[in-house]
Amino acid sequence: MNPKNRIELKNVSIAVGPTIVLKDINWTVKANEHWVVTGNCGTGKTVLAEALGQKHRVASGTLAFPFLGEDGSYTVLREGIQMISFMDTTKLFRSVNAMHYYQQRFNAFDSDGHLTVRQYLEDGGFDIDQHHEILATIGIEDLLDLERIKLSSGQTRKMMLAKVMLHRPKILIMDNPYIGLDHGSRKVLNDLLDDLVAQTDMTLILSGHHLKLPSCISHRLHIHETGIFEKDKLEDFHPTPSPKNINKKALKSIKTHFKNNIPSEKFTDIIRFANVSIRYGDKQILKNITWKVKSGEKWAVIGQNGSGKSTLLSLIYADNPQAYANEIYLFDKRRGQGESIWEVKRRIGFTSPELHAYFRENLTAKEAVLTGLTDTFIVLKNPSDHHLNLTKSLFEYFGIEAELDTKFSQLSTGIQRLLLFMRALVKAAPVLLLDEPFQGMDAKLVFRCKYLIGNILNGNHTLLFISHFVDEIPKSVRHELALKS
Repeated sequence: MNPKNRIELKNVSIAVGPTIVLKDINWTVKANEHWVVTGNCGTGKTVLAEALGQKHRVASGTLAFPFLGEDGSYTVLREGIQMISFMDTTKLFRSVNAMHYYQQRFNAFDSDGHLTVRQYLEDGGFDIDQHHEILATIGIEDLLDLERIKLSSGQTRKMMLAKVMLHRPKILIMDNPYIGLDHGSRKVLNDLLDDLVAQTDMTLILSGHHLKLPSCISHRLHIHETGIFEKDKLEDFHPTPSPKNINKKALKSIKTHFKNNIPSEKFTDIIRFANVSIRYGDKQILKNITWKVKSGEKWAVIGQNGSGKSTLLSLIYADNPQAYANEIYLFDKRRGQGESIWEVKRRIGFTSPELHAYFRENLTAKEAVLTGLTDTFIVLKNPSDHHLNLTKSLFEYFGIEAELDTKFSQLSTGIQRLLLFMRALVKAAPVLLLDEPFQGMDAKLVFRCKYLIGNILNGNHTLLFISHFVDEIPKSVRHELALKS
């Protein structure tokens, strides 16, 4: 071993439980090198990042951190190496009754008593005098006294980042660092990482999908689906998918299902808000929103982290009790006229990062998709042949038929997010609410999802789409609602 090297892997195989997931890895990270690990969904990027963070077993070979010296004890590794996964916000708020707890985020009364951001950071050693600059740079100063459960997905990720930064690690491993962050926050993060690298002796390892990286990133490790590891100096590596490999037969089947599932009931306005305002304590989330969505329109809802995009969708999807205190009309009927939340949900296909956060059922991939028919985490006992055939066609379209009976928990994060996107489609509902639906997916899957949306939605379908990435918004979107923080 070279004592100056930061990380050395020699013929390493990594196991998750009893299964070897990655094998024959030979990789050296030298001093003053900073790497990004790339690859399609399911190739093992997160597993590798977690192994570097001591979260997975090295089944064979040698994984070493020579610069830490000969000690190599757990304490030394823990102090010197910090790993954070931005797909793991789910562990913050788990509950036995996951669906109730998921909806609880939007209930200002039931959520009282949860830890605040300040308390969460203090658990990691936060001191306002010592760490004020970190909070200011990341931009969460005004969130300190807000309860964690009320944070947006982007705000939650900023909070997690701040907690890790308190430790000033020697090696910082960040899995999917840009997920849930708006354009401004991504730039802030990149500038912050560049500053930290310049001011300290820290080595930076990023893993996942990106558009623009910190300028300090110098090398790339790409994991191919074949298991081959390609190492090189960083280049502009953005593969451009094309429709050539689309499963046209499966696409035609899905399109037919959507065409034949046109509901008999017709509506003029799917959504109408009249001066809608949402407040939690002294924090204003939405203010005087007047907005109308007509049947068949396709909308993008945009705004910075914390501007209220997810809260807006929660009012539409009947998850937020403050809908009853406002003048809100859904499907030509004012909320609070006696309809149940399930009457609203049955007409809507839905997915969001928060839904993923609380999806912890012991289901197969196929069963996870079919829970979309009940609008819960429960599988319908006797799904119709129509829905079973649509589910089969969705798996075939995305080329993941082999995963039909694989447990949801055993799949990569990107494939899990794909399954929840498919879950939103399985009813062929007239309205789709898609809150950052492509989070965690690789470029190939994002392309296929957008291509699918563009081909199966017609004038009978209404779409509301949230994303922090302009290139993710489907071409069929013709309207925009911009929310301000």
